[in-house]
Amino acid sequence: MRIAVIDEAEAKAQLGALAEILMQSIEDGALVGFVLPFGAEEAQSYWQGIFPSLADRERLLICAFVEDNLVGTVQLYLSPEPNALHRAEVYMLLVHRDFQRQGIGSALMASVEDEARKRKRTLLLLDTAEGGASERLYRRMNWRQVGVVPHNFVDPFGKPKASIYFMKHLTL
Repeated sequence: MRIAVIDEAEAKAQLGALAEILMQSIEDGALVGFVLPFGAEEAQSYWQGIFPSLADRERLLICAFVEDNLVGTVQLYLSPEPNALHRAEVYMLLVHRDFQRQGIGSALMASVEDEARKRKRTLLLLDTAEGGASERLYRRMNWRQVGVVPHNFVDPFGKPKASIYFMKHLTL
């Protein structure tokens, strides 16, 4: 497995794989902002919508590759506000269904922390669905729960879900 930060050009080249991972994740119930039905056009549109923030280096797209195939991804949004240059937010940890439970999510999250440190970000924030695999992963990786919002969103099937908010302080 290889973990790499990819730029806008590489993200464009990987658009099909990124769209496939997003569609699979939503079909499998991932709570990443979308509901079913959700197809290739919507998935590609989502990724195309983040390309400008990759070009601006406001957002990092960190990807996992196995034998040159993109199998997982996570985003690190670097807060640009002058009073928040110490902070970043983690978005959309996604792992291809055929590669789950192989340490890829953990490797991507470890890379998130490394990339944040390189950019002098000492506070990371994220939210996830209560009771899911991601919650267990974040707890194992020593993220601290800071709150729960009941019925904050609906899953891809329309069922209300709670969000758990986590934070992690990093040392440089």
